Amino acid sequence: MELALRVCETLLTLDPEDPYEIRDRGLILAHLDCNHVALSDLNYFIEHCPEDPVSEMIKIQIYSLDNHPVVLH
Repeated sequence: MELALRVCETLLTLDPEDPYEIRDRGLILAHLDCNHVALSDLNYFIEHCPEDPVSEMIKIQIYSLDNHPVVLH
C-alpha cells in the first residue's frame, strides 16, 4: 500500500486539487490506519463531488473512520 500511496502522491503533484486522486489517497490512508488524514481527504471528495455515485459509499467509510480510535505511528 505504501507504493500505491507514493504513486497517488506523485499524481497529485500534477493536479493537486483532483478530487478523485484525493479520494484515492484517502482510501489508501484509511487502509494504512491513518484515519485523521484519510477523513480529511474523503471529506474533500464529498464536498467537491457530491453527485458522484461513489459519494454515498465514501460517506459510509467516513462514518466508519469517525468511530475508530486514533492510532499513533
